[in-house]
Amino acid sequence: MRVTLRSLRIGWSAILDVPDKCLVGELRAEAAKAAGIEPAGRAKLVLRGAPLQARDDAQIAPLKPGDTVLVSALHSAPSGDRTGAAVDVTLPARINRSGLSPRQLRAVRFLQFTCGVPEPVIHAAMRTKKRTLATLAAWCVAWYWAIRVEFGAVFVIVSAMVAIFTVGLGTRKEGEASAYSIFNGFNELPGAFNAAQLDDQMRNRGEQGPYVD
Repeated sequence: MRVTLRSLRIGWSAILDVPDKCLVGELRAEAAKAAGIEPAGRAKLVLRGAPLQARDDAQIAPLKPGDTVLVSALHSAPSGDRTGAAVDVTLPARINRSGLSPRQLRAVRFLQFTCGVPEPVIHAAMRTKKRTLATLAAWCVAWYWAIRVEFGAVFVIVSAMVAIFTVGLGTRKEGEASAYSIFNGFNELPGAFNAAQLDDQMRNRGEQGPYVD
């Protein structure tokens, strides 16, 4: 069976001929040899978005003819790290499939392999609250309907105004400059009365002496 081996090096790929019932350990050894990774245990393999763990080296790799396997090198931790564990600095964090229910796992596979959604996007969606996802989905449906009836721009403007008042985007904290001050070059409005002017009036009145009726 022939599979394609790729790495993060631009333009690098290799063709591997492996047996039909190739073990994960055998595949790791062949991939490490082709990619120049020593020892073979430092080679991390990713097949169809799922990593092939070292604990599965004695199991048959779920390969299909024409599959593409991604290989990267695990770099040893710094000397100050007492754990001595290998750290992957070449690949982004992946979804922890071991903690997913069968239904969630099917959903992840559908989004990744059928719909082509990148795994980082799926990972971010899984970390987002369900209420936020439902609100975003409802907004997308409403926006699509607004575009169909030629009110897409109006819908976006109204949505922005609603977000300002409901999410609190228009709330200005104490001490922050207002939008008018920024666009006006921080010049005061005509007739504005601030603390500095009040202090000046109090000082001038004190210098003039007490007021007599």
